[in-house]
Amino acid sequence: MIVTIFNKKGGTGKTSLAFNLAKDLDFFLLSNDDSVIEDIYPEKARVMDKVEIIESQNIVYDLGGFIDPSISTIFKGSDIVIIPTTLDVNSIKRTINTVMEIHAYTKDIVIVINRVQKAKLYKYKQSIEALKGLGKDIIYIRETEAVPNSIHMGKSFTELYNEGGLSKSHYKGIYEDYTKLLERITK
Repeated sequence: MIVTIFNKKGGTGKTSLAFNLAKDLDFFLLSNDDSVIEDIYPEKARVMDKVEIIESQNIVYDLGGFIDPSISTIFKGSDIVIIPTTLDVNSIKRTINTVMEIHAYTKDIVIVINRVQKAKLYKYKQSIEALKGLGKDIIYIRETEAVPNSIHMGKSFTELYNEGGLSKSHYKGIYEDYTKLLERITK
């Protein structure tokens, strides 16, 4: 299975999402963008100058926000493409643009809205409607300390959640959100 994480906009949570998915699915993690993945997932993550499709492996691709000729092959070979975004206007604009550009290569696209503050969703009604208008599945992942904690500790959201009773209470919300994404990928 090939899962690709991509958005032309930086700062949307691509790498943290890719790391968590790769670790929880026990997939390899490949990226064309310099990041910490080799440090936090050393046995299965690599940063490469040029990423290529490797069909015989289960892989999560964490693609930087730039288009290079080789990544269209990755989109074509992907079982699912996940486009993380946030609800700021620039991210929404770039996300819509990204979906429109890669739609020709893959039909199974999921938009993940990161850093959601559920009490403030009403402020972003117009942005959310614009994303819904793309006709793609949308999954919300709330704002939480789990993201920096995950990267800092080299543990996935699932590992953080399962550390014990206090962790289950602390990470319950993001774990519920994130589980929806895992289920969507594995269905």
